[in-house]
Amino acid sequence: MNVVLAVKQYIAKMVEESGPGMKVLLMDRETISFVSMVYAQSEILQKEVYLFELLDTNSREAMKHLRCIVFIRPTKENIELLQNELNRLES
Repeated sequence: MNVVLAVKQYIAKMVEESGPGMKVLLMDRETISFVSMVYAQSEILQKEVYLFELLDTNSREAMKHLRCIVFIRPTKENIELLQNELNRLES
C-alpha cells in the first residue's frame, strides 16, 4: 500500500466534499506535516485551499466567508481546542 497516495486521496476527498469556493484547512501540529509531505502548495491551491491554520494558534481572525476543513487527530487536547474555536465563532 502506498501511504503517501492514501493520505493524498484522503485529503482530496475532504476538499472535494466541502464543495466549491475558497477554503481554509485547520490542522494540528501532526496533520500539518502530513499535508506538507503529500501536497505542494501550488497543488493544494488548485483545489481552492487558500489558507492553512494551526488549531492551537490563538490569534486567528474569524473568517466566516471561508469554508473550513478540519483535519486533526482525535486527541483530548485537539477536541477541546476545536470546541473552544467553535464557541468563539458563535459569539
